[in-house]
Amino acid sequence: MGDAAAWKRVHPAMRRRFPRLEEDQFENRRLYLNSAAGSLMVDSAAHILSQAALTLNPMPGQVTPAERATGDFHGSVRSLAADFLHARSPSEISFHVSSTAALWALSYGMRSVLKPENGVVVTDLDHMANISPWEDFWGRERGLNIRRAGVTPQGRLDVDHLLSIVDEKTGVLAVTMASNGLGTIVPLKDVVAAVKSKAPSCRVVVDAVHHALHGPINVGDIGCDALVFSGYKVFGPMIGVLWVQEDLARLAEPYRVETNKNEPPYKFEMGMLNNAVLASLEAALEYLLGLYEMLELGGSGKAEARPERFRSVLESVARYEAEITEAVLNGFRAFDPAAIRLFGLADPALVSERDPTFAFEVRGRSAEETKLRRWRQHRIQFADGNHYSAAVVRHLGRPALCRASFAHYDAADSARLLIEALGDIVEK
Repeated sequence: MGDAAAWKRVHPAMRRRFPRLEEDQFENRRLYLNSAAGSLMVDSAAHILSQAALTLNPMPGQVTPAERATGDFHGSVRSLAADFLHARSPSEISFHVSSTAALWALSYGMRSVLKPENGVVVTDLDHMANISPWEDFWGRERGLNIRRAGVTPQGRLDVDHLLSIVDEKTGVLAVTMASNGLGTIVPLKDVVAAVKSKAPSCRVVVDAVHHALHGPINVGDIGCDALVFSGYKVFGPMIGVLWVQEDLARLAEPYRVETNKNEPPYKFEMGMLNNAVLASLEAALEYLLGLYEMLELGGSGKAEARPERFRSVLESVARYEAEITEAVLNGFRAFDPAAIRLFGLADPALVSERDPTFAFEVRGRSAEETKLRRWRQHRIQFADGNHYSAAVVRHLGRPALCRASFAHYDAADSARLLIEALGDIVEK
């Protein structure tokens, strides 16, 4: 069965897996276009939260059956997350209260790796969670040379500028997989290869939070040294998942209490793991795996391993979302750019270079006013603010922008509804 036919057949059933898709907790009807700020939670991930809190033993151990079960459970979730990222080993996966916390823990842990002569490169396309730890701790406190790679007028990472500020002393490149402000996807494999050609000892730290729900991630193919994603951006709970390549993980010295195991992945984890949240993350990732059968992606009859099933599902998700992206971009092209301005890649021919995230502003109206009017008149929910995005506050110099963002549970006509609602505000 072809992709398009399969999606048309099963999409209503997918949508039913998200209880708050069409109304909020106050039973307000809505079109939810704010998945970049937090995807909706799939039903199975929500249901398991309370169950796991009641049934899982607080701490793992080796003596009682309950302790052993908890230890096995932790290993199972690490293994699932490793397969989601095509990582080599579950021991490369650690869990954190958020991706922001995970990136801070990693940055601090680099004190055993970075030397006074090293430099760090950050980018203006990134979420500030992958900028501030490097600028603050390593720049302001440790005095390292922090360099900022720019963004092109079209909203891409300026790779030429990036490579011009990398030298043989560069110790870290902190870079995003896709911009949470503009939706631009970074060609990471090529960027990482080029950077490591100039700086062979450079460690590349990738923020994949924004992209994780939109396409497959293969850390080995990217060639990076560390990568983070968030559970609440892949239809699950608030949790940060950090992958650190084994060699770097053993060298790193993150903060830890003396009695915590000084070995990965435990050395990165501060305090007890939240078993209920881990169970919810497991359910969210298993939901994605379940789309493999639902979409009939194994048509050849060959049984694919779990990492390849994740890849097949997310490639199919990317193809479905590309249709929404193209429709949104075509809709914005019909507007007078002096009335409604879309930031970032605007050409429908470039859908493969962006995620379905769209930053825009309406002339003469603040982002908050635009959001409020669309909510009151059309019950469309999108975001306003800086979105913790350096692309917004540094590259564009804006205090706030509107941002509409889509996910695979959005219906094909959601793009039309957004464009019609924006057209209405311009006409008035």
